[in-house]
Amino acid sequence: MKKMILIGLAAIGGAAAVSAQAADMSVRQGDTVMMLAHAGHAHAEHGHDMGKHAQAMADAKTSSTLSVSACWIRSLPAPAPSASYFLVKNTGSQPAKLQSASSPTYGMVMLHQTTQHEGMSKMSETHDIAIPAGGELEFKPGGYHAMLEKPSAAPAVGSHVIMDFLFDTGEKASAQCEVKPANTKGH
Repeated sequence: MKKMILIGLAAIGGAAAVSAQAADMSVRQGDTVMMLAHAGHAHAEHGHDMGKHAQAMADAKTSSTLSVSACWIRSLPAPAPSASYFLVKNTGSQPAKLQSASSPTYGMVMLHQTTQHEGMSKMSETHDIAIPAGGELEFKPGGYHAMLEKPSAAPAVGSHVIMDFLFDTGEKASAQCEVKPANTKGH
């Protein structure tokens, strides 16, 4: 397997560069599990079909039952990718699945989930994230999030970035996401 360079943050917010031979983005340093952003590898291996999602997003109507709020972006120095966190609400009577997200500020946006197993943190791309009817799902550090890569320009802390979210219902929702410092723990 080809060697990949992974850039991440230690729990205290310090930057670290790590070389790894695994694609699961899990690293343990002493008793500290490092959360890693995955940079430096080809995303074609994830099976992205950016054209399909871009067309579906363009064709989607704005939902009256699905909404995204409390959106914020953790700012990280380039070339590390950033992450966004938000709350998805479904006031409808049918469940919905979040399929993708996009932003004019970022060339690539992917939905990810961080999981813990035997003290190790693992970040994996995910699709079709279920939002129950009459329910909500919080995308937060250590769980679901949107990975933001290839910024057109690094957004400044305090600025706002627009993001669009596509659901399996053929509908979309939009949110203004505040850019926050790298050491932000949550909303």
